[in-house]
Amino acid sequence: MKKVSFLSMLLVFGLLSTTMGQEADKILEKHFKAMGQETLLKVKTVQATGTASMMGMTTGFEMKAKRPNKVHVKIDIQGMTIVQAFDGETAWMINPMMGSSTPQAVTGPEAQTLKDQANLDGQLWNYKEKGSTLELEGSESLGGKDAHVLKLTRSNGNVERYFIDKESNLLVMVRVTAPVNGSPTTMETHLSDYKDFDGYKMPMITQQKMGGQTVTTITMTDVKINDPVEDSVFSMSSGS
Repeated sequence: MKKVSFLSMLLVFGLLSTTMGQEADKILEKHFKAMGQETLLKVKTVQATGTASMMGMTTGFEMKAKRPNKVHVKIDIQGMTIVQAFDGETAWMINPMMGSSTPQAVTGPEAQTLKDQANLDGQLWNYKEKGSTLELEGSESLGGKDAHVLKLTRSNGNVERYFIDKESNLLVMVRVTAPVNGSPTTMETHLSDYKDFDGYKMPMITQQKMGGQTVTTITMTDVKINDPVEDSVFSMSSGS
């Protein structure tokens, strides 16, 4: 009897997991439609400029992204320029605040973050092909509005939670837990002020929080879609 009971529990758990996965896919389908994912798939380049607020300072911000998997981010702080980039193969950075005025290769989690940023389609698009799994974890209230919570487990074991507003079906937050100075720390990326660009909606304000405290707020003031960007911009050999 115990064996039958245990098998029954496994079957129920399996059915629940399948159902939650199917529900997650339905939510994802609505989300992609609301975002204009089909339009995004036709976008070849994105260029954005604006401001970045951090440590009580407001500085200039510039981002360029190009298919496939290229990104270049530049921030000016106190007369110094910090660059982070991924050219499709190599992640690199220039950070004078850490004593480096020339391009340096980046490895480990920081390199993975840059690689993720270079993916214009995001981690939720074709998640199965990337070896990830997705499930509906429940719902949570954010700013007085309910959001679906989708748990994405990536092929490397990392877990990311995506919060999709139930009314607009737009992504409003991503939550991850990662080690910072040896201790697990919750990091949140809040997305707001969506603007439509010929059928694709893009958040103009991105706010990053760590341990509940706001670390960086990026506000995009100008966005250009499909303007030409040379591949050399993303190359470590460019030196800028």
